[in-house]
Amino acid sequence: MISKIHIPEHLIKSLKSKKKFSKLIKEKFYWCLDMLVEDPQYPSLRNKTVKGTTDIWEFSINKNYRCLYRKVGDEVFILAIAKHEDTF
Repeated sequence: MISKIHIPEHLIKSLKSKKKFSKLIKEKFYWCLDMLVEDPQYPSLRNKTVKGTTDIWEFSINKNYRCLYRKVGDEVFILAIAKHEDTF
């Protein structure tokens, strides 16, 4: 069970900016975080470890965007939001 999600300050600024991500992506990202807490295996998240790693995870925001994060105990540390083709 996830007890806390940490989002770095630079990513919070990007999410508040109107230039970096569309309103739809922002809304879907926060919905995905809610689902990650409620049910990390929710099918549309497609939550899995990043190939070749054991401690970096990713979930799908939509067809084009992914969120990378690290899980430490019951806490999640968001690393990045990026287009699918730009992640690893």
